[in-house]
Amino acid sequence: MVLIALATAIALALLSVSAPPTAAAVPLSQDKTAAAAELLSQGRPATASSTENTSTPASAAVDGNTGTRWSSVFSDPQWLRVDLGATATISRIVLRWEAGYARAFQIQTSDNGTAWTTIHSTVTGTGGMQTLDVTGSGRYVRVYGMQRGTPYGYSLWEFQVYGSSGGTSPGDGIPDPTTASLEAASGPLATAAYTVPSPSGYGSGTVTYPTATGSYPGVVLMPGYQGTQQNLQWLAPRLASWGFVVINVGTNTLTDDPESRGRQISAAGTQLLALGNTTGNPVSGKLNGTLGAAGHSMGGGGVMAALRDDSRFKAGVPTAPFHMSPNFSGVTEPTFFLTCQSDVAAPGNRYALPWYNSMAQAEKLYIEVPGDHLCPMTGSGNKAKQGKWIVSFLSRWLRADTRFSPFLCDAVRDSDKNNTSLVTRWMDTCPF
Repeated sequence: MVLIALATAIALALLSVSAPPTAAAVPLSQDKTAAAAELLSQGRPATASSTENTSTPASAAVDGNTGTRWSSVFSDPQWLRVDLGATATISRIVLRWEAGYARAFQIQTSDNGTAWTTIHSTVTGTGGMQTLDVTGSGRYVRVYGMQRGTPYGYSLWEFQVYGSSGGTSPGDGIPDPTTASLEAASGPLATAAYTVPSPSGYGSGTVTYPTATGSYPGVVLMPGYQGTQQNLQWLAPRLASWGFVVINVGTNTLTDDPESRGRQISAAGTQLLALGNTTGNPVSGKLNGTLGAAGHSMGGGGVMAALRDDSRFKAGVPTAPFHMSPNFSGVTEPTFFLTCQSDVAAPGNRYALPWYNSMAQAEKLYIEVPGDHLCPMTGSGNKAKQGKWIVSFLSRWLRADTRFSPFLCDAVRDSDKNNTSLVTRWMDTCPF
């Protein structure tokens, strides 16, 4: 461990990498014609039969931003699906088409993501903005394109589902969290592990996943300089047992810089989603299309690069992060910085804190705890507390599960926040 810390400090002093920020998101307000019903789909996990490229993911159609879009490959049929998290009554659909619209399409609902019921069908679609009054129910809602209106793919700025929630707990049967359950070494779901046979774009990968039936967000774990999968091994089963499919990766080389680690996070996310869409492996059907990432040191810098560059990643947890970029003001996704008070390799005041302050468009959490640069790694730091915070943050922002918000924002968190032997600095953008 001492050698790792020393090597890290030497390498960090030598590294200098920078990258430009991206544009901030433009929020989309609820459509006035649907004001009588609740907007159920915004921010929920979305998947699609295909994507034209990485800049047009399924998630862009439910992010509330009319400047981002999902687009498919140029063939029929194609579909876009949103997971509402629980069975809901559906009363209205709003489709905001880009130029690539559907001439013939159906709106379908499902309780399990497999058997579908059609609640609207047309062969005379006109594109533009379409508001459809429908009657149906289900946890999953999809637009199923049968015939394109142009030679290009299907393309939606926004796919909005309105109705009333069914009142069941979100998250594939995950029970209501408690302080005791979140601080335990494992959560409510049984897990298993799977070694990726042929890693693509990164060095190695072990997937830890819930064995229960369901589809879950994916999370990529990235180690720091000279680190291996062992660095964050403690976190993989803890996250998986709370309803995530986690790929813990090793890098191409032990000295890869943060930008390279960011690209490897993206590559691992791509392969994880591909495994979820391919039969014959144990995670087939278990990915819902939403991605997040966590990383340590240069891996934390890689998380920031992935959030900046890859719109598929919807939340990140950089721990003791290092990157020589001047700022990450263009990052708009929820970000949790976990830093170590006595860190001389990547001091929070030099790296994470300026990034936090520059990210005006993002939901943010910043917690500094006692310890040196290794405090987020396996075998160091208070894992009961670190695990509770990380599980709660990713559950809130990757599953939109507000049951976890009180452990970060409400009075229940104050016993952590106000304990100076546990937390030396706490900042946030609550309420979440």
